Amino acid sequence: MESVTLHTAGGKAFENYLARPEEGTPLHGCVVVLHEAFGVTDHIKRVCDDFAGQGYVALAPAMHAFSVGKPEGVVLPVNKAGLDEARQLIGQTAREDIVALVAACVAWAAEQGLKAGLCGFCWGGSVAYLGASHVPGVAACISYYGGQMAQLAAEAQPTCPTLVHLAAHDRYIPLDEARESLAANHPAAQVQIFDADHGFNRDDGVSYDPGVALVARRMTLDVLEKALR
Repeated sequence: MESVTLHTAGGKAFENYLARPEEGTPLHGCVVVLHEAFGVTDHIKRVCDDFAGQGYVALAPAMHAFSVGKPEGVVLPVNKAGLDEARQLIGQTAREDIVALVAACVAWAAEQGLKAGLCGFCWGGSVAYLGASHVPGVAACISYYGGQMAQLAAEAQPTCPTLVHLAAHDRYIPLDEARESLAANHPAAQVQIFDADHGFNRDDGVSYDPGVALVARRMTLDVLEKALR
């Protein structure tokens, strides 16, 4: 496992899981993988490894680093207790720190000579949209079932290619509000609504849907290929 510690412009440190393509493989860009509420779990690492297998450098920042006060953040159990704790930590995380974290990741990618795209899940899905709306240089934005999509789309919108994956049976996200806000405020965004539940991409969860996850993955890779290469 490889990791890299980065710092925000304000000097706050956070660690990142780092996956690289095999040596000698042409690099197609950098994907910043923004984790769900539970942290940089084994599932998020597998997502990074999958992107690396497609020729992308994948970077997964520990977004709980600021709320727990340590660069490595925390990985929470994928259950109700973990979700309850995650909600508290997210509530203690300042928006400006998260935007600064995304900016540091994009800057790191630029230092490697790579364009950066954001791909986030759940909390990270919202962070991807937020970051792409406020951080210069983001080349693509992919959001999986972000809970704050309705309000974020009403505030500001990414100018880069944007793909939003939503679930028709999502237990946590007001689907109609998200869809209507995106249609009204960000009509250029590609919005895909799947016949699935929240977390359909997480392969260790009860709502995992491998067929839907595969279709979403293909769409995601298509956006990244066009935007980052």
